[in-house]
Formats: sequence, structure tokens, C-alpha cells
Amino acid sequence: MKKFFEVIKKKWIADTTRLILLVAIILLIYLLINILVGEADLPTFDFTEEKIYSVSDESKEKIKDINQEVTLYFFGADEDTSIIDFAKQYTVINPNIKVEVVDYETRPDIYEKYNIASSESAIAIQAPERDKILSIYDLTTYDYTTGTTIDLKEEKITNGIIETTTEDKPKVYFLTGHEEMSDTMEVAKEYIENDVIDFDDLDLLTADMPEDCDCLIIANPTKDFTEVETNKIINYINDGGNILWFNNARTDNLPNVQKVLDLYGVKIGSGEVNETDSNKMLPGATGFILPNISSHKVTEDITDGYVILFNATRLEFEDDDTLEELGVTATPILQSSETSYYRTDISNEDSEKEDDEEDGPFTIAEELTKTVGDKESKLLIFADNLFVSDSPISMRVSNTSSQKYYAINFRSNSTILLNSINYLAEREPSVTIKKNMEYVTYTATEKEDLIIRSIIFIIPLIIIVIGIIIWQRRRRRR
Repeated sequence: MKKFFEVIKKKWIADTTRLILLVAIILLIYLLINILVGEADLPTFDFTEEKIYSVSDESKEKIKDINQEVTLYFFGADEDTSIIDFAKQYTVINPNIKVEVVDYETRPDIYEKYNIASSESAIAIQAPERDKILSIYDLTTYDYTTGTTIDLKEEKITNGIIETTTEDKPKVYFLTGHEEMSDTMEVAKEYIENDVIDFDDLDLLTADMPEDCDCLIIANPTKDFTEVETNKIINYINDGGNILWFNNARTDNLPNVQKVLDLYGVKIGSGEVNETDSNKMLPGATGFILPNISSHKVTEDITDGYVILFNATRLEFEDDDTLEELGVTATPILQSSETSYYRTDISNEDSEKEDDEEDGPFTIAEELTKTVGDKESKLLIFADNLFVSDSPISMRVSNTSSQKYYAINFRSNSTILLNSINYLAEREPSVTIKKNMEYVTYTATEKEDLIIRSIIFIIPLIIIVIGIIIWQRRRRRR
């Protein structure tokens, strides 16, 4: 080795031409190593504290035994992007999982199959019998309580693989025939379908309660149930059936509807909850409130900390003794703040609270669990129906213009819907993997700053100066 360096020193460095050739050879070797490493597709080393670029052990355990062929199609992504490197880790964990980057120019058929626009970025998870689409916007969220961006790509991809390969899918039914708002829940149904949940409409006048009903959705009935329908719903409850109920303020007398709710000891209010705290409502809209969220399975994945309710009413309960007699236990989910108030005169559009209006807080969403013999029936009831609907909400974006949004697309409204269905359907809990993507700002000390600047600027400058001095000395010797 010593002899090798002596040859380099005397025969190569001493000669300028050979020195230039040596540098060129070193650069060529460097480039070849980089090319070989790139083609070798070596594993990425993840030194981030949150392990943003690594698949967690929890995901590995969930997907390692999947025996179905699953393909992850990436739309609007380049082969060299970090998300593709991340996705390829799944192929190492389980060879049944494949990753394919789709280009619109070469595979327009794939774009058409999944209804993906040519300019859209998305992921399609395709299993033999099911598929699931993830928008690029599904892969991150923002935590408004901490001001940080949360990476959800592993959570979404892992859960998508699990959901599309699971043998059993939850089945939910939307009750129809009473002028419910199910016709204005088309976007909600898209969310449900994309969460790998089957759904169908149900008219209890013409059909019996299906045996595969994991959850019955009753969305703001405005006409009363018939006796036949009421008895079918009561039998469903007594048999341990679960109900997800959305309702706005009740102004009509619907005795059979109330007969069902009486089994759980709850009534829908006839007024509206308004807010006075500007931090708990949308700007200038006292009826568009941000409720307080209780710790519950339905709310555990709400990373931004907010659900937005629109003209919600309140839930009214029987006293504790009556609830006990009914075999009902109550668990809160959403409540208005202490600064809210309850308005019974809905025609009053004044934003100021009246002296005789009741102060909050008010219960807006509750879980009511009814014990019937050896069975339990759960009712998740929300005193608001608009927040999971297609109702267009107009928001001002400037002094001269406004933009309309679907109510369900505000903040975590859709998450509440999907979590409620999965909870009532007793679907196995999804993998929850949220990684903080906040950039850490590092400020060097004065000493550290001097060292860094020396490495970057001073040392290379010294080497250049020494090289010039040696070159000049050799020229004079000649």
C-alpha cells in the first residue's frame, strides 16, 4: 500500500498531465459507483426521528401474511420520488404487493378505469375483488392545535391494503321512505364506498330487515314511520342491531319516530345551538360551530381537532333513573362550548344572544348503549344532519367573491361519519400511524458556526493556495 502511494506521488502528482488524468479517473469511478448504487435499489436509511421514510413494525405485522395479489398504482408520481421509494418497502415485506407508476401517455386505460384525471395525483390500491382510491390530499393533514403537518401515507396505504384484502366488508343500509336526506348524501356514499364498506337503500314497507345489516343509517326522517316499519326497527334493536342517526331540529310531531328514540331515552331538540366565541365558530356565522370533542373511538382519528356543525340542535335525555330502567348508558361525543346558547325561535336571525336564551354547553352527539337481555344495541345520534351532507356551504374567500364547499368536506366531518360506521360495524381497528413532518430549525453556536464555515470555505481555500504555491515552486525549478 505504501509503495502504491509512492508511485501516485512521484509519477502522477509530479506530472500535471497525469494529475489531471488521475482526477478524471477518480471522478469517473465516483460516477460509476453512484450509477451502480442507484440501479442496485439499495434500502433507504431513515435517520428522521419520526421514521417518515420507513414502514413501521406495526404495518409489517399487519401485511406480511396477506396472500392476495395487490398492486399499488401511483398516478402523477415520478419513479424517483420519495413516496415510490417508500411504497417499494411494502414489496420487500410481502412479495404479493406490487408497485407500478402509471403514466397517462402510455396507460390512459388505467386512468380511465379508476376515473383519475390526467393531471391528478392519486394512488389506486387494487386487490383481486376490491379497490380503493387515495387522493394525494389524503396522505397528509394539519394539526391546528400544534401547527404541524402530519404524515399519513403509511396509515392510509397500510389500511387500504388491509381493507381491500379483508374477507368481510361491513354492510350498511340507508333507511328510505320518509323523505330522509339520503338523497343529499351522495358524497358521503362515495366516502363510504371508498372505505370498502357496502351500502344499500332499505324500504321497510317492502322488505324485512336484512340479516347482514351491520348498521342502519337513519338520516333526518321528516315523515313518520308506519307501525309496520316501527315494529321492524324495534325488533332490530332488541336483536342487538346498531343505528347511526342524524337529525336537525325537530319541529313536527312524529310519534313513531319518537317511539324508537324513546327506547334509548333521547329526544331531538326543536331549537338551534349558536355560538358567541369567535374561536368556536366560522367567521361571522354563529350557527356554524366547532364543538368540544370527547375522547371516543368515533373521534380518535381527528388529527386537526375540528368538526364543523351547521345549525345543530341539542339532544335531550331522560333522567338517570329512567335511563337505568331502560338499560341505557350514555357516552358523550360532541358538545357545544359554555359560551354557546340555545335559540328556540329559529326565525330570529339576530346574532346577539337574547336574555331568556339558555346558556351552554349542550350535547350534540352521544352514544347510547341499550342492554336487551344478553344483547346490546348501540345508537350513535347526532343532533345535526347537514354536516355529513352534500349541502353547499358558501364561504367568502375575498371581499368580492365566495366559494361553495360540500358540508361533509369541511375539516374532519367525513372522518366522523366513517369512524361511526366502522365503530358500529365492529370493524377491526385500523392501523393508526401519524408522523410529525415538522421541520426542526437548528441554530448553531458561535463555535459550531466557525467550524462549519471553516469546513465549507477556509479549508478548501487553503488547499487551493497550497496547490498554487507548489505549482509555482516547481515552475521555478524547471
